[in-house]
Amino acid sequence: MLREFTSTKMVLYWTLMLKVFILFENVKGWNSSSDTVTVPDVIELQALDMWRLEVKWMVNQNEEQRNQTYEIQIGRTTNMDIVDRLNVSRGSLETVHTLVWTSQLPLNCVNHSVRVRLISGASPSSSWSSWKTIYGVMNLAHNEIKMFPDNQVLREGSTVMFCCIFPKETHITSMFFGNNPYKVINISPRVKAIQVENINATNSFGVNFYCDNNIDVTAINFVTFPPEKPFDFKCETEDMRHAYCLWKIHRAPNLLGDQKRKYTLQISDSKSVSCDVEDTDPASCGFDVIPHQITYNITLFVTNSLGQESETYIFRITDRVFPVPEHLEVTAGVFDSLVILQLNGNFKGLLLICQTELEPGGIIQDLDKNGSDSMQSYAFRLQHLKPSMPYSVRGRCAVQGNDWGRWTTQREFSTEPLVTIDLWSQIRDHPNRTIILLWKTASSDSESYINAYEVCVSYRNTERSVCMNVTQTHVELMREINMSDITVRAVIQSGLSEPAHITIPSGHTDSMLREKRIMGNEKGFQLTWKRDSAATCGYTIEWCMLGIALPCSPQWRKVPDNQTFLNLTAGDFKAGVQYAFEIYGCSADGHRRHEKQIGYLKEQKLTQRPTLDSSPNITWSSVELKWSFNEKDPSHAGFITGYVITIQDYSEAGSDLSSFRVSVDDPHSKSWTVSGLEEDRLYTFQLAACTSAGCGPETTATFRTRQNYYLLLVKVLVPLLVSIGCCVCLWSYRNLIRGFPKETFSFLHIKALDLDEDLYEASEKIRTLMIEDCEWCDVEILDVQPIPAEKAWLTSVEDPNCSFITPKVTLPSCHLTTDVWLATSLTNFTYVSSVQQDVPSEELKTEATTQGSEIADFSSDYVTSVAT
Repeated sequence: MLREFTSTKMVLYWTLMLKVFILFENVKGWNSSSDTVTVPDVIELQALDMWRLEVKWMVNQNEEQRNQTYEIQIGRTTNMDIVDRLNVSRGSLETVHTLVWTSQLPLNCVNHSVRVRLISGASPSSSWSSWKTIYGVMNLAHNEIKMFPDNQVLREGSTVMFCCIFPKETHITSMFFGNNPYKVINISPRVKAIQVENINATNSFGVNFYCDNNIDVTAINFVTFPPEKPFDFKCETEDMRHAYCLWKIHRAPNLLGDQKRKYTLQISDSKSVSCDVEDTDPASCGFDVIPHQITYNITLFVTNSLGQESETYIFRITDRVFPVPEHLEVTAGVFDSLVILQLNGNFKGLLLICQTELEPGGIIQDLDKNGSDSMQSYAFRLQHLKPSMPYSVRGRCAVQGNDWGRWTTQREFSTEPLVTIDLWSQIRDHPNRTIILLWKTASSDSESYINAYEVCVSYRNTERSVCMNVTQTHVELMREINMSDITVRAVIQSGLSEPAHITIPSGHTDSMLREKRIMGNEKGFQLTWKRDSAATCGYTIEWCMLGIALPCSPQWRKVPDNQTFLNLTAGDFKAGVQYAFEIYGCSADGHRRHEKQIGYLKEQKLTQRPTLDSSPNITWSSVELKWSFNEKDPSHAGFITGYVITIQDYSEAGSDLSSFRVSVDDPHSKSWTVSGLEEDRLYTFQLAACTSAGCGPETTATFRTRQNYYLLLVKVLVPLLVSIGCCVCLWSYRNLIRGFPKETFSFLHIKALDLDEDLYEASEKIRTLMIEDCEWCDVEILDVQPIPAEKAWLTSVEDPNCSFITPKVTLPSCHLTTDVWLATSLTNFTYVSSVQQDVPSEELKTEATTQGSEIADFSSDYVTSVAT
């Protein structure tokens, strides 16, 4: 406390001494002679802001001296430390002279004092004026740290001093700007400062400044640059009611809020408009058009805390009209669309031109129209569009002689789907006179929805028309004599589709046409027909799948009148199915049948069997087969080309099977006579119907030929007649023959069956195998009938495993009776694998006597010896 009191006492003492000195100097000047230079008087000293100090002084001047030079000194702190001195020239006629001095250190930091004196080269300088002081915050009592500058806008690239004022004397070595330490400048015991050179522009948040790390108090300042002169400044109007000016800036402002730039439009020296400008390039500001004023002089002022810039633009408003449509409406159709541009403005007396641009395609259309002072519309018809296609359109307008206004935003739209109806009819007279309408719909948009169909019937010689709505794609109508035209349209979301027409013939005659057979291939059907001179509106080809249980679902295709062929792809047809194609010629009176064709995409084998007659005409050498089969049945898998008959002969003499085939090429034939057969023989007949792909399943029947009784009679009568003839011839020699010895005719004694026929008949009687089937055969010719024990048993020399077959071995096949065996002396013992090979001779001898009785039960399948 004692130190502070002593310091304050010293300050007051020296202040008093200074005042005494100044008073002495003034008194001294008053006593000087009249030719002494007058001392200037500082009449006012004020701070314009934190940095600028305004000084005003005055002095009594002689009339001869026109211009005077003044020296000004600026002192700082109570010690009057001279921080700046400068010389300025002022006119002698000015009563009060003014000077604005800018300080690097904020004026708030310390006291700043100013004094002035008059200097001249021709006369001595005047004395200094008294000091004029403006006091800083340091002279105010406070208990907290004060920092300057704070919340100020600083110029980019300048050198700025920042100060801290402490409540009491403080000793610090560093202060911080932007978190960077700077060397401290000691202004006074309580005032410390730093100097930052070439400071950089900041963002909208500014830059911090604080005195010490241990102190939480911080000052925020903003660094920016002076406003720039706007360029490309121009003004224009879109509707002659409201105008706006545009300009560009070199450098976007970096501050917001209260520190942001301010823009003002001065309009023809009459009024000014403050602009709320967004940070866009170009920037814009609008104003209302002054009625009946053509020429405008617009000045743009750009201001911030560091300065102001301006730019002027003079123009005729009629030369700067660039209309922009207010609305753009599109009404989409299928092949065209309607575009309407609406302009709202005061264009009376101006000739306007508007145009539209369509994408894709880049089609541009122009339309001229005189302007008005109300809403006006421009209608454009966009043609030659594709259905269900996305498009975009935009528009713009201009005053004749001026540049085009800006484009409207792109308006996207899609054309309506194309819904076409392919209409066909079938006219039936049985059981009732009806007309069956059939139609197919095709749409360019798979998602298009058809609500219903409108069917309208018109009548001849009258304007009467009857319409109905149906939901199906077919309808049956009762046919009336005066029916003329039928129209069908689809009811879709956008309205009604294009109509489909068909004309009903006045008189319907279903003429019989000759069917033409055709054949498809792997590609499909290639239909051709003769040209119909009466067909003036094309041909309609109707086809249907035949031979199915369900009703036929017809399909059709239309071709122009100059085309007499049609290719149908194979994917729409099935193999093995018959199709009927009817070609109709179209004329003004309706459709009439022209040709009929039937065919298969690919023929296949049949699945149906012919039915054979179970009672054919049979003779001893032929069989006349009869069958039933519908060769025109459309359910067949191909056209019937004929039949194949297979004949199989089963011989009674054995199991040999012989067969042969007969082809019947006439598909309409239902009988065939098979000749060259043998009498009393079983034959199997197999009948199958055939197509070009092959024959189908067979029908089988077995018949026996009749016996030829005439040939049998001949075979009996001829030997009989020969025998009778021989007897007659020999009857005359009967006496001669009696005299011959018996030995003379011993050659007539038959010792064995030498003929194969006799052997065959004997084998058949005893049911044995044929001779050629025997592995061995031995025929004994005996004059004397031996007893069974004396017979030689046969064995196979080729097979050592064969054993003797004794009469004890019996087989369950055919048996020979004892009488036959003994009477004919036939022996037939063959190899049997179940008989033991080794038979002792003693056993054979002992059993020889008993085998005679058992021989009757012995049987075999072979005849090996015959003796009589």
